[in-house]
Amino acid sequence: MFSRDPGPTNQLIAAIELLRASAVGDEPAGVVALRAATRVAMGDVRVVTRPQSVAAWHAAGFDPEIWEGRAEPAAMELLIRNEVIVLLTGTSDIDELGDRALWRGARKLGIESHALLDHPANAAKRFTDADGSVVYPDWLYVPDDVFAHRLTAADVPRHQIRITGELHHARLRRLASRHTADEIARLRRRWGAGPGDEVVLFASECAREMAAAGRPSPYDEMDVLQRLLRQITAGERPGGGSLDPNSALIIVRMHPRDQAGKYDALVAAHPRPPAVIVNNDGTPDLALAAADLIVGMNSSLLYEGLELRRPVVSLTGHDIAAGKSSAG
Repeated sequence: MFSRDPGPTNQLIAAIELLRASAVGDEPAGVVALRAATRVAMGDVRVVTRPQSVAAWHAAGFDPEIWEGRAEPAAMELLIRNEVIVLLTGTSDIDELGDRALWRGARKLGIESHALLDHPANAAKRFTDADGSVVYPDWLYVPDDVFAHRLTAADVPRHQIRITGELHHARLRRLASRHTADEIARLRRRWGAGPGDEVVLFASECAREMAAAGRPSPYDEMDVLQRLLRQITAGERPGGGSLDPNSALIIVRMHPRDQAGKYDALVAAHPRPPAVIVNNDGTPDLALAAADLIVGMNSSLLYEGLELRRPVVSLTGHDIAAGKSSAG
């Protein structure tokens, strides 16, 4: 198994936990097919990842190997060295070459490749190299028919797409149901929130980093955060209503691919109130439970918050309530 970005990592973790458990009742056709394809390999699951997702794999109980390969020869060496018989990956952003190198290497070695899609944004670019060449895994798994339609509109062959249902969100609900009120209160105290404070969790994105890598974004996360701070300073609550800036605490949750120290100067220059800190304490599901309001742009964390019935606002006008199918 290979992943780099947090979204694909979450999907892969959810998939492997599901595949290790016995089937219960009717399952989507994609899950049935994935069970059949991976059954022989379930006794020896090996995870390789980039540094950005090591913490997520560790939290799920896995001990991943950090792999730095990006070209087909390195991918083939990895597959041969690990005696791989089935390859399962995520689909990453345009600056990640590992997925596509592994699919190509697996095809040359006669190894069947499977990939899970976590978000339909920029779908075509997930399968396209810088020189314009396109490669797909043997099988691609998506949550629903709307996702499948988005992929076929991006010229992904329909016969290679399988429907699984929403794997990560089902796992997310299970994890969230285990959090106690004491756990949530402890995280709020670590953040520095007082009993009457309203905690606004800002979900960062790495749009600046991706723009530098060749994929410009219609918004800039630094500008979005500055607008948020001005709005709350003026006593306005995102999404409507009022919010006393003296009782507001803004938590900036960094994206795993954000450059270190990215928000330090902005936060240091911000005149309080409201209070604002950069803090990634707590697992994402616990942070969502501990926040009073989740805001951001179009990241997976917003959709996860909605799934857990938390108040969510996109500051860039994305229709989060319509689901990921409308994203991108």
